[in-house]
Amino acid sequence: MPYLPPMRLTGATILREGELRQRSVAISRGRISKGPLPGVDMDGYLILPGIVDLLFAAPAGTEPALRLRNATTTAARAGITTAWITPSWGWDASHNSPEAAEALLRAVRPGRAPDLRMGLRIESYRTDSTQALVDLAQSLRLELAWFESDFARLQELQRHDSDQFQTEAAQLGVDPEVLSQALEGAAERRREVPRHLCRLAEGFDDIRARYGSIGDTGGAMRETHSMIGAGLAACPIAHSAAAAARAMGDPVLLSAQQEDRLRDLLRGGLGDAIVSDGAPDRLVPLAMSLAGPDLAGLPRIWSLLSSRPADIMRLADRGRLDHGCRADLVIVSRSTGAVEVTISDGQLTHLSGEARERFLQASLSPVRGGDMLRIAAE
Repeated sequence: MPYLPPMRLTGATILREGELRQRSVAISRGRISKGPLPGVDMDGYLILPGIVDLLFAAPAGTEPALRLRNATTTAARAGITTAWITPSWGWDASHNSPEAAEALLRAVRPGRAPDLRMGLRIESYRTDSTQALVDLAQSLRLELAWFESDFARLQELQRHDSDQFQTEAAQLGVDPEVLSQALEGAAERRREVPRHLCRLAEGFDDIRARYGSIGDTGGAMRETHSMIGAGLAACPIAHSAAAAARAMGDPVLLSAQQEDRLRDLLRGGLGDAIVSDGAPDRLVPLAMSLAGPDLAGLPRIWSLLSSRPADIMRLADRGRLDHGCRADLVIVSRSTGAVEVTISDGQLTHLSGEARERFLQASLSPVRGGDMLRIAAE
């Protein structure tokens, strides 16, 4: 997809250097630029740095190419310009099976807009997959990995609620008896879990990947994960887990799906980034709600979606509207709060609403600009 032609977005309220300002934004050849350029009137809009999402759920499906296309469309409509797509390596035997996760990750290619990158959610009790996971991470140069576990919950259902257990097995695409056998095998090997996680951590360290845990249930669990190098605490279930992470200097990532918990932890000063965690369409409405009716809190809240996650992943070229940074922008209607434009690396990935008419009316290249508008609006 070609770059948008050089342009200046004028009349909007933009977020730059931690403040909302009435300024223009110039973009050229995929970067935030300067200088006199053809203008697009964006009066009545907010222009914000593109969203950087560290926990973007993999879409359902069996065909990797289709799943990636769906991921691209979903991310663009939500204002996401960089995302770590995170399939699961767990008990599932359907579209979320380990084999499907590997196929999806191997289909990810650089240069896509939005920028989709490789992450993986790993069931901590899959101790039978240690070497396979290390080999996969190293062959793909995985950037981000997460430890989580559904083992205890499934084991509890197996023992005390057979009907619900069968329902869960069906959702996972597994025969209940096969799932029972897998859980029993994992229970027999539960002493191997610490060594399994340490071996994975060593493999991730070898390729300089970042890794963390999802759903820590308390401070002790967070401390255990932190000790082996899993220095990111995503979607903590307990306040004590988030507090322990803060005490150890581990970033706390809050889930857009768990809004009540997110608000509670933010009130307590415990939150370094917000992740979509399966609800990308909630990110912008949530940010607008948290910012307040006058948007006074928007600079602080939006940093949790853009600059802070970019810093966590050591990406200095995005998350901000600074000169020379990647042209990653999300343009939001002030009247409706809807994402009407997403630009990723200077490429138009989403266009809708009144903004579409304004782009069409602007003095853009009739060939390249027109094609871009048509493609993004489809």
